[in-house]
Amino acid sequence: MNNSELVDTQKRYAQLHQGANAVARYQRKLDNRVDHLRHQVETDILGRLLVGSVFDCTIGIGRFIGHLPRVTRYDGMDLSEEFVGFVREAHPDSEVVVGDLLAQLPLENGAYDNAVCLRSLSGIGSLHVILPEMIRVVRPGGLIVIDYGRRATVTNVKGIRTVLDGDDLDGIIATLDASVTERIYVDALLARVKAYNRVFRFINGPRGRLISDQRLIKMDRILTSWLWQRQIVVLRKNL
Repeated sequence: MNNSELVDTQKRYAQLHQGANAVARYQRKLDNRVDHLRHQVETDILGRLLVGSVFDCTIGIGRFIGHLPRVTRYDGMDLSEEFVGFVREAHPDSEVVVGDLLAQLPLENGAYDNAVCLRSLSGIGSLHVILPEMIRVVRPGGLIVIDYGRRATVTNVKGIRTVLDGDDLDGIIATLDASVTERIYVDALLARVKAYNRVFRFINGPRGRLISDQRLIKMDRILTSWLWQRQIVVLRKNL
């Protein structure tokens, strides 16, 4: 597969998760307890890390807006017009635009204190294109927060064969005008629960409430040293 075919495949894969009813589908995804707790883990991590202005490269439904205490402004973009329209209506103080992450970001150099992209790069790929752009739009000393899977996997969604987490993340990072300050391993217990229907139904059911949210998160954190499936990588742009 040549580069143009790869980019086309990535765009088509991304578009599968957009379009009509995209907001409703995403909200339904967060309705279950497991995904809600995964979201809570990410919110806690970003709340600890981010200070000042943030640009979210795939803002989705704006699930972090208003939940990060030290963030003064939260803007972003998304490929989905429906997502962008929803965020504009729900959060009118945020500047949100429709944009393609594989193209140049519509921002000036150093426009934000931080740039974020979670739960997107695994399927989109092209980190050699995306990461330099994220770094460009962050001020010197600012943070770039991304996530990526532990190993490459092949998936087939509606006839589109896609390699997830297939880029050489560390090799690309070594070429960037930024340094890794932290790697946070996530998705050990909670992600695995989703793979087993009976366990998933139990955790989401009334009897599963005997195990508190705090205990589930603590168990997930303990197991990440061995069973992590995704890492959140924190980069700091060089001064």
